[in-house]
Amino acid sequence: MELSIGLPDGLLMSAGDGTELTLYEADHTTVRRRINCSVLEGARIADIVWSHKLSAVIAAVPDKNQLFRWDPYTDALQEYGGTGEPGRRDGKIAQAKFAATVSITEAGDGKLWLVDKDSSALRYIAIDTDRPDGDPHVVTVIGRHGAGYQDGPAADAKLARPEDLQILYDGSVVVADTGNDAIRHLDPSAGEVFTIYGGPDQDGDDLDEDVVLQAPGRVTVADSHLWVEDANGRHLLEPRYV
Repeated sequence: MELSIGLPDGLLMSAGDGTELTLYEADHTTVRRRINCSVLEGARIADIVWSHKLSAVIAAVPDKNQLFRWDPYTDALQEYGGTGEPGRRDGKIAQAKFAATVSITEAGDGKLWLVDKDSSALRYIAIDTDRPDGDPHVVTVIGRHGAGYQDGPAADAKLARPEDLQILYDGSVVVADTGNDAIRHLDPSAGEVFTIYGGPDQDGDDLDEDVVLQAPGRVTVADSHLWVEDANGRHLLEPRYV
């Protein structure tokens, strides 16, 4: 699957198969520049996002347990977050630890939400535009007590090797909780986590009479509908959750 995102002025950034970054003109065909990704040392990019607060592209590279940054009008990708050691340490972005970040996206308030597969955590990066460098800080919301399956208050909730997340129109977050065969939902304002589909004890009635979630790996929103892709294909979830 090719990774690509829209940038300001209609430009397109593509990560191809995860081994390169290419900036295209507004026609999405003409190459403006190819980005030097030698800092990755051959590691693959799992996801990219445009941060409006940073005015930069942020790339998640799970094999290096780091985030990388590309600023417009530059030719090279640079280190942005993480020490390179796997772990789950919050705080300032440079000293933070990540563990195989596989998905990252921006919320309406500018927070960058991400899932770390190996630490089974849902986290975000808060950026303060009143500070010259944005003073980015990492905060873990779900997964403070390791992997597992638990709903309820976010501080106590658990995931198991999540692989994707999506921000819904109301600002809430859904997570493809791959290891639990579940789709989980977080209401950040209430700080509550609950399962909207699947789970370790699911039966055939969770989606419809024919489908049981098996290792969901991707969630997307299209035309006010929530879709999930798992080992059995692509399924439409009830629109009341979107």
